Amino acid sequence: MDMDAASRSARVRSRESAEAEAAVRARMTSPDRVVDSILRAIRAGVYVPGQRLIEADLTRDYQVSRGPVREALKRLAAEGVLTLTRHRGAYVRALTRVEVHDSLMVLEVLVGLMAKVAAKRIGEGDNAAKMREAFRRLLAFKNDGGTAAFLDERRSFYDTILQIGGNRELQRMLPLMQIHLLRMQFQGYITPRDREKQFAEYQAITETILSGDGVRSEKIASLHIRRTRLSLMRLPVEAFPAIRTE
Repeated sequence: MDMDAASRSARVRSRESAEAEAAVRARMTSPDRVVDSILRAIRAGVYVPGQRLIEADLTRDYQVSRGPVREALKRLAAEGVLTLTRHRGAYVRALTRVEVHDSLMVLEVLVGLMAKVAAKRIGEGDNAAKMREAFRRLLAFKNDGGTAAFLDERRSFYDTILQIGGNRELQRMLPLMQIHLLRMQFQGYITPRDREKQFAEYQAITETILSGDGVRSEKIASLHIRRTRLSLMRLPVEAFPAIRTE
């Protein structure tokens, strides 16, 4: 599939889910809508790690009063998405080197387990077809990995593996890792060579899951996250922006 076809496919999926999303948002409270909007903006790269969020701008952009905005900011801070400072307001959380190291050590275990349980259920229903389709869509962005569409497709790839595995605890725990923050913080440091290695690893993960070999799937997926961690640990200090809290 070429990039135009991939973009058209993404637009079709977006239209198909638009009505359902609109219905969900209609039932949300004002703070819920602000939380949802900020999360969407972060995932789209509108807000980036280390960026300050100004209350007045949020009330204007989301057409709500300061009360819902402040409640939304507190909730996102409690979830680890934002950092609230005493005198300087709210910032999109920028992960420190230690936080990145520790998060990826945990993620290495969880993603390995996610791949393992998916491999064990790959023969059920249309799971194999879902896995192939998720990788096919992701592969369309091999030469255009810096776009928001690519980040959405990569998240969909991992979500597909998670859904195939069907483990509810993994489905509860993995979103708490706030991986989208890590992806956005370091997106600018990914080189074409890094991207080539990433896609080779995505392919290896896909193939081992499709083979039904749970042990090997766990090993391959865990190794992918471990390599990511080691690569990020070699980045310069500028990749880990500090936020003043005084």
